[in-house]
Amino acid sequence: MKPLTILILDDETRLVSELAEYLENAGFATLEADRPSAAFGLIDTSTVDVAIVDIKLPEYDGLEFLRRLKAMRPEIETIVMSGHGDMDSVIEAFRLGAFDYLKKPFASLDLQASIARTQKYIAAQRSSQQYAELCATLNRELADKGELVGRSRAMDDLRDMIALAATHSGSPVLISGESGTGKELVARRIHAESPRASARFLAVNCAAIPRDMFESEFFGHERGAFTDARIARDGLFRAASGGSLFLDEVGELPLEAQSKLLRVLEEGKVRPVGSDAERDVDVRIICATNRELSAAVAAGTFRRDLYYRLAVLEILIPPLRDRAEDICLLAEHFLAGFGRHAGDAPLVLAPGFREKLQSYAFPGNVRELRNIMERAYIMGRNPVDIELGSELPSRNASKMASASAAAPEPVSNNDLDLESLERKAIGQALQISGGVLARAAELLGITRQALDRRLDKYSLR
Repeated sequence: MKPLTILILDDETRLVSELAEYLENAGFATLEADRPSAAFGLIDTSTVDVAIVDIKLPEYDGLEFLRRLKAMRPEIETIVMSGHGDMDSVIEAFRLGAFDYLKKPFASLDLQASIARTQKYIAAQRSSQQYAELCATLNRELADKGELVGRSRAMDDLRDMIALAATHSGSPVLISGESGTGKELVARRIHAESPRASARFLAVNCAAIPRDMFESEFFGHERGAFTDARIARDGLFRAASGGSLFLDEVGELPLEAQSKLLRVLEEGKVRPVGSDAERDVDVRIICATNRELSAAVAAGTFRRDLYYRLAVLEILIPPLRDRAEDICLLAEHFLAGFGRHAGDAPLVLAPGFREKLQSYAFPGNVRELRNIMERAYIMGRNPVDIELGSELPSRNASKMASASAAAPEPVSNNDLDLESLERKAIGQALQISGGVLARAAELLGITRQALDRRLDKYSLR
């Protein structure tokens, strides 16, 4: 850190000279002024870090100088000097933003201690500012890596909703959409475009948090709060304070955890495990789900009041099949990215391959398209024209399958038990996947962790 430049403002010229000599011997740069107008002239033409200001001045007093200084240059820290019996003025100076106070006459050690305190505060402020700038830069870079590519009306509407959500940075956001549509990308972009961009963006998969660890993970804990709590730890809410906390797969939270999340949203306070004191948190909650939360509310597995609180701003990301005009644009974007990363010339899409892509339903959405284009890039044919394979159904086939699924065979009332239907669906997914749990979870549209919990629940292992 470069030496501070200190402005000394006092009409006692002898004192000013003595202070300047002492500070320069201590390694600081100094500027001297005997009246406010001269001080502002120096501030306009020089870099000033600290101003040592006497309360009693010609032209107008030090309090008025301090008021004007903070309005013009709030980053300059001030130390006020005052004689005995003028504490009312000192209190007013602190109210106006003074950092420290020296009572005349003062010893050199008093001045040294005051300058040291001020220097530490400035260093901390600059470090905090650098951290905020670094966070903002990283958040923008991470958001830009997953560029929102597309010229469709649906993508224009999505960009508008992101801008709206970014502007209202205190309100929760609920992002819904099928797996692979880019919900975390949208969440990161909301954060990067919001006033909270200079603070952290933390992402957590709710399905991966063990039920008995929810409070510790989200609220933190004190040392000794439980067996393995060897040190105190901030939870996710406090770690993201000032920024955004992204709760992916929020529909997988157990009911008990949902009630605690609602309380944080309503009160803005958390209580670490093992603590008697509540602590304020200022964090924006952005949630994502690939489930229909309104259906979960109707089924009693998701709290109605929490749903309404989270869905203040609701953003639905359209599936890729609903914006066919963006498919080839995205494919070319991915190919160009792979080539740019490796330093290769970009590949182009063969006309026949364009037709194949646009006729495909993309159940895995943008994530699946990216994987297909990565495979095409590795194969290296130019123009790109690979066989998609029989495992990739056409859009029409997907629509027929959806229509078939939407019109099931008539069932009796006894067959409408939710747990029985879920057990049956899991059994069918396990049979189709050959017992591969990751594949079964994908078929069911849930996470592997969520499938594990259901396997335990229904004793299907």
